[in-house]
Amino acid sequence: MNRIHQLDDMIANKIAAGEVVERPASVIKELVENSIDASATHIHVLVEEGGSQSMTVIDDGIGMSREDALMCFRRHATSKIIDEDDLFAITSLGFRGEAIPSIASISHFKLETSDGNEATEVIYEFGERQSIRAAQVNKGTKITVERIFQNVPARLKYMRSVNAEFAAIYTYIERLALAHPEIAMTLTHDGRQIFATNGSGKLLEVIAAIYGINVARNMIPVDFGNEEFHITGYISKIDTSRASKSHIITLVNHRYIRNVKTINAINDVYRKYLPDKRYPIVVINIEVDPYLVDVNVHPAKLEVRFSKETELKEMIQEGLSKALSQVNLTYESRNRETERQIFKPSVEQMTFHLEETNQVIKEEEPVYHTDSADVIMKEKEVASTTYFPEERTMTPKVNETLPKEPVVKPIKEKIYAKGQVRGTYLIGENERGMFLFDQHAAQERINYEYFREKYADLDLTMQPMLAPLTFEYPESESLILEERKDQLTAVGIHLEQVGRGMYIVRELPLWMKNIDEKTFIDEMVQQILSHNHLDVLALRDHAIATLACKASLKANTYLALQDMQTIMDNLMRCENPYVCPHGRPTVIFYSDYELEKLFKRVMA
Repeated sequence: MNRIHQLDDMIANKIAAGEVVERPASVIKELVENSIDASATHIHVLVEEGGSQSMTVIDDGIGMSREDALMCFRRHATSKIIDEDDLFAITSLGFRGEAIPSIASISHFKLETSDGNEATEVIYEFGERQSIRAAQVNKGTKITVERIFQNVPARLKYMRSVNAEFAAIYTYIERLALAHPEIAMTLTHDGRQIFATNGSGKLLEVIAAIYGINVARNMIPVDFGNEEFHITGYISKIDTSRASKSHIITLVNHRYIRNVKTINAINDVYRKYLPDKRYPIVVINIEVDPYLVDVNVHPAKLEVRFSKETELKEMIQEGLSKALSQVNLTYESRNRETERQIFKPSVEQMTFHLEETNQVIKEEEPVYHTDSADVIMKEKEVASTTYFPEERTMTPKVNETLPKEPVVKPIKEKIYAKGQVRGTYLIGENERGMFLFDQHAAQERINYEYFREKYADLDLTMQPMLAPLTFEYPESESLILEERKDQLTAVGIHLEQVGRGMYIVRELPLWMKNIDEKTFIDEMVQQILSHNHLDVLALRDHAIATLACKASLKANTYLALQDMQTIMDNLMRCENPYVCPHGRPTVIFYSDYELEKLFKRVMA
């Protein structure tokens, strides 16, 4: 008995649907891309209940004859390519001929189309054709998809909430509108128009429709290229950023794609300008000869391969760097971000482990005999007030000071300050050998552990702000945020919606004191949008590490010997004195033996 047999078309289409149609947004993607390929100038998308109930796409494209209307339901039937040579020069968004039969196999599918001469209506019910008849429609195509996945229970149970599914649709419509500003697009949900572009061909107007006027005003136009590539679009100034890479939009020949190397190349340009985990808003289109790019590498056609990927990466970095260098990148005035005083305590203020007292502290200082390696210890009385002489050169003090902890933590190992190199590295020694400290990394660790203890508990006592914080998100993100913002309320962040995609925060919990509130809240929002989970401790740990870094001494800061000693003592009182919060070493140790080996005083 033969065991291998040919699958029938119904099963084959369902298998294809598993790759092509992941959720309602996949249906919208395929249908709208077909409309774009059909030279439509106006595309209307109507969605009910996040796409689970109904999705309709109407365009004014070239339409189809009756014969083509019937043929489009056959697998691998397409007008986009003819022979294998066309696979190496694909200029259309679709080309595989799988979308319509796949969608029709898992839904109630109604096609109404006219090429200007005749109009046809074709209805399929979960893969089976129900009727063919003449229709009364204008030139173009109207497709209605209802009851998606009703015959695929396994896929149906993984459908998410109405808002989440519609947000995915909205996101992709935004991407297509950015890729084709010359096409007027509207998106309507449950009878209410949510998004619209005018088809003027002006990309900046589409950016304004998605991100708002303030963001659009802060975008920089780019236009550069060579013989193989031509790149155009807009990039944001450094004072406009987001907590997610999802706003770095890359297009290839007006096709929305996700190319990791291209996104990383863009991100690398901004790394010297933006804080950690902050990303720019970028919309660029890469025009390239179709022969130099392969779009046939992903079922959803979201990934591509470039034949000259290294050259493209270098050109993007050079072009964007030049664009940023030619504009004034000075941060514009903001309500709180630039007016609030930056918290940057001095060494004196960061000696939080020492008791604020005038009592005499007994300390030991080593004395080395010139004729012996033995160490003789003697005690020396040092008043705590002598640690900070007024005449020393220090970073400027600010009005806000840190309270002194009443408990003195024990020093893990006493190290004696001896000097400083290049205003950056501290030299210390004890009976074991020599220590080399990175003063910035060392104080980062000191600050980090201080702030971590200070913010150990979430104090939800609220304090009003003189000027509320404002946040603006695309409608596609706002829909999900409305559904999940209770997670923010639980930790004291009350987002009040004041307009479409606009929110304000009027008060903050005490545990957020000294943290960059706006950036921190934005990161919490992005975590909720991406993962539907809020890990405040992880985010707070990152915020504390950032705060500790900003509050630490920078390189080329020259210190008095007493200040060097304070840093070493406070570092060795830390729970983990050996690395900074980012994992870099704070101190490197050289034993006597290793020093002698370096100078060839002993046999290796």
